[in-house]
Amino acid sequence: MTEVLTEFPELKDPKTGESLMKRTILIANTSNMPVAAREASVYTGMTLAEYFRDMGYNVALMADSTSRWAEAMREISSRLEEMPGEEGYPAYLSGRLSEFYERACLGKALCGKDGSISVIGAVSPPGGDLSEPVTQNTLRIVRVFWALDTKLRERRHFPTINWLTSYTMYDKQLSEWFKKNVGEDFPDLKSWAMGILQKESELQEIVQMVGSDSLPDEQKITLEVAKMIREIYLQQNAYHSVDCYCPLGRQYTMLKLIKKYSDLADKALKTGVSVDKIAYLPVRQRFQQAKYEDEVDAELAAVSKDMDEQFSKLEA
Repeated sequence: MTEVLTEFPELKDPKTGESLMKRTILIANTSNMPVAAREASVYTGMTLAEYFRDMGYNVALMADSTSRWAEAMREISSRLEEMPGEEGYPAYLSGRLSEFYERACLGKALCGKDGSISVIGAVSPPGGDLSEPVTQNTLRIVRVFWALDTKLRERRHFPTINWLTSYTMYDKQLSEWFKKNVGEDFPDLKSWAMGILQKESELQEIVQMVGSDSLPDEQKITLEVAKMIREIYLQQNAYHSVDCYCPLGRQYTMLKLIKKYSDLADKALKTGVSVDKIAYLPVRQRFQQAKYEDEVDAELAAVSKDMDEQFSKLEA
């Protein structure tokens, strides 16, 4: 909370050019405050969000964390001598959680404008135990999960969202929208990228035991492509003027280029080109830097052209 108070006034709102703090509301309740205040803070935040939604605004509500809120409920419940449920939480825990999350919506306000509330709830279970009641009930209700990974943070990979443990249950419902508005093959590209990252995870166990030199060339290329997906596509700098935002069209282009590199690398490998020659092509460095350029879309088009030329010059 202290970091938010010091950093947000210095950040500029890209839409208005003014301080980001001018469109931010903070509700702070520390653990030494009364239990009732801790329980009420989440509802206070939602009420304020609905107030602005009814004026036709799009509101993002971040609740950090619903675990502390549930603990306050548990404390109040025990003082009221109510029948405890799993791990001492009240039996109505799942009901309270669903009542909170179901208030997230998109609708037409009485003023005639469209307003919305998007809820992001942080869950911080004791000891990182994801099987405890608050986490499990939240996952059952929201059907979308971003798993923050301390190992990614240690590697300075931001955002630290683990791509293997995070998931969404709305994938099938959204696939047609992506085909229509982004690209016909976008869902297939996404599935391909996830498959590569899954293979990388399996290969890392072998690499840690015997080293990468013992892997066949095809698997070495898989590791290189996975590295490109991680560093070029998934990694993002929120403080960079260009990389802080990436529209879906650009994401589609970047993913297509990585897939193109993978296909060209496989073809080159079959003609006898060494993995080192493929891995150290100059176009990879240019591709890495392209997302930081002001004319990023034009740079990506140039990367595609360079990729064709450099792969065509490769010789066994």
